[in-house]
Amino acid sequence: MTPSSTAESTTTAAAEIRHSIRPWSSFLSLSSFSLPLSLPDLSLRFNNNLYTFRANYTILSLLIFILTLIFRPITAIIFLILIATWIYLLVARDTPLVVLDFEIGDRMVLIALSVITIVSVAVAGVWWNLFVSILISVLVISLHAILMTPDDSESPYGALLNVVDEDGPSGGGYMQV
Repeated sequence: MTPSSTAESTTTAAAEIRHSIRPWSSFLSLSSFSLPLSLPDLSLRFNNNLYTFRANYTILSLLIFILTLIFRPITAIIFLILIATWIYLLVARDTPLVVLDFEIGDRMVLIALSVITIVSVAVAGVWWNLFVSILISVLVISLHAILMTPDDSESPYGALLNVVDEDGPSGGGYMQV
């Protein structure tokens, strides 16, 4: 892989992550909440919203984790620094990471950050906080994904269901050959 293609892939991945964060006003819009009418509607909402708001749900989960550390302020500060490092190295950075004239790929950065995070959780002894925050996050995300009315513009089935109800050029009848 050439340096220019690595820089382009890093820029593309970072831009993709940045653009996947939806505006918080649409994420928290109370007028968009309603109960699903059927089980297929519930499933469709859940899948659409998990995809549409995946970056927002990640940020929300991290916030919930930090809030579970409220009685351990030093640990909370350490994990805030760790989260900021994740964001900088994987999202905000537009150029490849170079250390001592060696270009370090995104996969190696991801592996290193994962190991550092696991070691930090083990050393700080916050496994219980992590478990509780995951449970709370799953509950909050599931409720939001089920109750939020998705945009009609995006369907997980693509154009498959969009053309079923459309009338053809002859008003729904057969066309002459």
